[in-house]
Amino acid sequence: MYASSRVRALEVGIIGKDRIEHLADAADLGELYARLEEYGVTLIRDEQGSVLTEPVLQGILSVTLQNVLESVPAPELYDFLRYPYDCHNIKAAIKCHLRGLDAAPMMIALGSADCKEVAKMPEKGDFSPLPTAMAKAAELAVQAYAKTANPRTIDVLLDKACFADMLACAKKGGEAFHVQLVRTRIDLINVMICLRLVRMQAGEQGAVLLEQAMLDGGTLEKALLMQVYGQGETALTDMLAHTSYDKFATALRESDGTSASAERLADDFFMELLRTARYTTFGASVPTAYFYAQEYAVKNIRIVIAAKSAGLKPETIRERIRTSYV
Repeated sequence: MYASSRVRALEVGIIGKDRIEHLADAADLGELYARLEEYGVTLIRDEQGSVLTEPVLQGILSVTLQNVLESVPAPELYDFLRYPYDCHNIKAAIKCHLRGLDAAPMMIALGSADCKEVAKMPEKGDFSPLPTAMAKAAELAVQAYAKTANPRTIDVLLDKACFADMLACAKKGGEAFHVQLVRTRIDLINVMICLRLVRMQAGEQGAVLLEQAMLDGGTLEKALLMQVYGQGETALTDMLAHTSYDKFATALRESDGTSASAERLADDFFMELLRTARYTTFGASVPTAYFYAQEYAVKNIRIVIAAKSAGLKPETIRERIRTSYV
């Protein structure tokens, strides 16, 4: 009850739909950053006074995660929120090690494992502080790269392991909503991989790539996705229309057919599921939804900053913005 009440109070600080559109209307980046400060965002600048965008955005998420973990009675059951950052960090550490680069600047301090420790793991050959599946996958990824020299093998192995760890953590927590969130993300990722390869007309090679890249643990059968891959995009959307992803299928049919549009629609579908937590007065789903809501807010801020830097008009920027939690 304490965690839910605290989070409800913090939700008023989320940069939601109205504020994001206000940012899109800013005359330039200077005005945009000024508006962010008005919303309570702490700006970080370099010695020349320029705003360091990524540290600012990571700062928002860092404070959010801290608030969540300090509020809940069993913080370890929310580690599945942190595992994607562990995955990012170990992938960066391995790739930097292979290229003889310093991984420290690539680290994001939101994972469950210490960033400095992760950065040194490939050199030491010890990945044990990582979540169980990722620790095994990291070792296999190094071995696979030594044989193939293909960096994609690193991504595939660790992405699969990341979601395996997320699902295991969610199940351990016993919160059905958490399990549903993870499985939905798995399904959407698998559908997006299939859709991209279909649109690329990747043929038999695409079928091999699809089978290799699809994640385990979703509600959509991988064999069924393999089947519709060979039949084209219409078959894919027809299949989805007979599942809980029917609204996503309809949105895909009515979209402009671009990858950017499909990715936005997938994000919006996940957000619609997340927003059901707004109707929960007290419960484990409330802090989780708050964290994801902030991730979406950060994604939208990043989209607006990139679009504004490219000189895009406000109406064009709005077309790229994801649905907000508030």
